[in-house]
Amino acid sequence: MSVVENNALDAIEIIVDEAIRNAGYDKTIQAQVVSCEDASIGKYKCKYQDSTIIAYSNDIETTYSKGSYVYILVPNNDLSKQKTILGTTKKLGTDYINQV
Repeated sequence: MSVVENNALDAIEIIVDEAIRNAGYDKTIQAQVVSCEDASIGKYKCKYQDSTIIAYSNDIETTYSKGSYVYILVPNNDLSKQKTILGTTKKLGTDYINQV
């Protein structure tokens, strides 16, 4: 390939990566439960990468213990929005894909 073709492909890759990063689709992440903040509303503090986030259980009768790994639904791929715990990685499997 020529230099021009390589540069064009590199530019397209940058554009596509940025579009995906800013896409408005729901994302499922894996996180570890740090603590239960309020069992009455299913509020949990979870560690995701180098951050601590708050997520809410989709079933307040289900409790998650400290250290449990859970799947969390991030609406519109926006961590500033309210996040929902879908279940543990043990229960849902390590290759769970949310089908919402």
